[in-house]
Amino acid sequence: MLKYPHFMSRFNLIMGIISGLLILIIGALSVMEGIVRSVFASPTSWSMDISLYMLIWAIFLGTSYSFQEKGHVAVDFIRERIGQVWDVKARKAMAVTGYLLALVYIVVLAGDSVLMIKDALELNKLTLANVQIPIVLLYAAMLVGSVMMFVTVICIISDLISGGQKYL
Repeated sequence: MLKYPHFMSRFNLIMGIISGLLILIIGALSVMEGIVRSVFASPTSWSMDISLYMLIWAIFLGTSYSFQEKGHVAVDFIRERIGQVWDVKARKAMAVTGYLLALVYIVVLAGDSVLMIKDALELNKLTLANVQIPIVLLYAAMLVGSVMMFVTVICIISDLISGGQKYL
């Protein structure tokens, strides 16, 4: 019986920790900005931009961990009601269908990310903020997150098909 791969659990956990650390740094930057703005009357011109860039990476690095831990938004009422009325096979079919639909969205996101990266590289685009960085670095977060989500959702679907019940 194929179960959710241990290496994926570990990898997604590490990405979740990195995502959490990025959010912690964002919080520290916000506190620092509040102090220098109010106490020293000298706001920084970079902290908001850097925080935004880190937030984009934190979101996309944390999405696969969120899938793994069933942390995404779900309609629990419907899932619980189906669990009371229908058998396990029907719940599995519904779960697999939901994950397949998520997979379609992830593939579209990854494809669009590739097109955006290609465009940004060809035009040498920079962000429009005070701290300008190549925008391809932000688009790369979308692609990395999409690939991680794709692999995670494939593992979840294979776990469901092979008899696992964690993701019902």
